[in-house]
Amino acid sequence: MKRMKFIAFALLLLSLTALAACGNSNSETPANGGTNAGANAGNGSSDTQEAPAGGSIRLGLVGGGMTPMVAQVGISDGSYEKAGIKIEEKDFTAGADMVQALVGGSLDVVLGSYEHVLRQQQNGLGVKAYGEIFNGVGYSLIVKKDAPYQSLKDLKGKTLAVTKVGSLSDTGLREGLKQEGLDPEKDVHLINGGSGATMLAAIESGQAAGGMVSEPTISQMLASGDYRVLYDPPFDFAGIVIMAKTDWVAKHQDLMKQFLQVTADVNEQAHQNPAGAVAAMQKIFDKIPQDVMKTAVNNQLGKVPDGLQVTKDGADYVQKTQLDQGILKKEIAFEDAVDLSLLPH
Repeated sequence: MKRMKFIAFALLLLSLTALAACGNSNSETPANGGTNAGANAGNGSSDTQEAPAGGSIRLGLVGGGMTPMVAQVGISDGSYEKAGIKIEEKDFTAGADMVQALVGGSLDVVLGSYEHVLRQQQNGLGVKAYGEIFNGVGYSLIVKKDAPYQSLKDLKGKTLAVTKVGSLSDTGLREGLKQEGLDPEKDVHLINGGSGATMLAAIESGQAAGGMVSEPTISQMLASGDYRVLYDPPFDFAGIVIMAKTDWVAKHQDLMKQFLQVTADVNEQAHQNPAGAVAAMQKIFDKIPQDVMKTAVNNQLGKVPDGLQVTKDGADYVQKTQLDQGILKKEIAFEDAVDLSLLPH
């Protein structure tokens, strides 16, 4: 019976993983199985250089997960459209590819991890964060319910799976291990586990003692009764930010202000009416049961910072991890990487 339950659950995750993998730099429909989420997207990469407030935004996000949930809700429920903003949504499977599209000029705004802002600043490119829609790493370490581990310390000598070594899930786990006095390079073995069904298989087969998983997969796995969260990174960490090139923002300041205003309004409304946010997200993740999606949405709402503010502490923490890993060669001033002046007050 348990074997049949696992197979059914794995097939569901496999379908979501396959759909998520369809996202790429040319996609204008979601990569995560929704039927209506791309309804507000445009039919091509139209030039937005002359667009006034209420114009078009070519928006990039990584499909398959819920860290950019606030914007996903706004697209799905038509909030941006009602405000006169035409969102041309383009889904990606990797944040690095998405940011390259931003730098290359085929995207206007990107919802991605703050570490990319720092890297582009180091490269001398004018990319800044203008708000934050998810604070934290966005991944939790999941283990089997009957696993003997009670803390990260118990994982010394074990193999652990991250989505990809060098990714945000990898960074979050490494920081947690170091806080527990473990050396991520010597005391554990980190492997690429992917996401969805591939990550589930790594944990279930015993290839990995645990794996870093994001929503809605976290809520799905917990709902099965076979898994539990061993570690949820608790630190203030600038996660998913609203980033854009400074020269684009200079030409479209009113449009950027309006986009930020609508995003903040969507967040406020989602807190007041979580059921509406659940309904909007189920249009995107149409294979997720309502009760599971409700849990996932509530978890995500708790990670959206007040007023979409990027905190200096959160930004500094990200910078510390990048310096420690040797990715950044020198510190970058907060004001050089972040501009909060366009957020609603």
